[in-house]
Amino acid sequence: MSELSENTARPEKPAPGKGTAALLRGFFWAVLLLPKLRRQRRRPEWRRVQFAAAGVALIVIACGAGFSKPWLMVPGCLLLLFSIAVRRLRDPDHERKLQARYGANYLLNGGNLISGRLPRDQALAVSEPLYLLLRDEELLFVPVGTEELAATLPISRIGDIRVGGEHYVPVYVSEAKDPPVREERVNQNQTTVTELVLDDGEVVKLAYTGAFHKHLAETAAHAIYSVRNLMRADGVGGQSPEVFHIVGR
Repeated sequence: MSELSENTARPEKPAPGKGTAALLRGFFWAVLLLPKLRRQRRRPEWRRVQFAAAGVALIVIACGAGFSKPWLMVPGCLLLLFSIAVRRLRDPDHERKLQARYGANYLLNGGNLISGRLPRDQALAVSEPLYLLLRDEELLFVPVGTEELAATLPISRIGDIRVGGEHYVPVYVSEAKDPPVREERVNQNQTTVTELVLDDGEVVKLAYTGAFHKHLAETAAHAIYSVRNLMRADGVGGQSPEVFHIVGR
C-alpha cells in the first residue's frame, strides 16, 4: 500500500526562479499601490504632483538630448506621458460637501442657464453650468466652475414652473402602466428646458442636455414645485420637506 501511494504521489513543482519572484512581487506591489494612487489623485495637491513630474520629465529629456544619451529620453517621455494622462480625479463626496458648505437641504443639477435675469440684478453668465441648491425657502445658484454662490432666489417669487414649454404638474405613473424602455439609440444632443416664471414676469430658463435631459429637468422642477407648494400651505413646521416622492409628468 505504501509503495502504491509513493508511486501515485504527484511530483513537486519547481519553485519559481529569482527573476520570476521579483516580477511577481513588483506586479502585486503595483496592484496594491493603485488604490493609494487613486486616493491621492482626489486631493487638490495632485496638480502640483503633475507639474513636478512634468518638470522632472522635461529635465531628463533635455539631459538625454544634450549629453547624447538617447536612453535617458525613454524614461523621460514615459514620465511626461504619466504627468499628462494621470489627471486629478473628482471626489465622490464632492457634491455632498458642497451641499454641507451652503447648509442646503437638497442639491440639484441646474443644467445650463440660457436666459433670464435674477432679482436684484444678480447676473450669471449665459450657458453657465449650474448647481441648484434648496435651502429652506431659497433657491441658490452656484456655478459648477467656481462653486461660489452667485445668486439667490426666494422660492415665493416663482409664480409658475414649465418643463418643455408646458406647465409642470406632477403625475404619478406606476412602472406597471408605463414600464421603462431601453432605447436603441440615445441622442446626446436632446435638450429639455425648465422655465421659472417670476412674479415680475421675468423668466429664468435652464437647459438640460444629454441622455437624461427630461428626467433631470423634471427632477429640478418637481423639487422646486414641492417646496413652493409646501410654503403656500405654511410649510412643515421648520422640518426639511420631502420633495422627491413623485417625479414626472
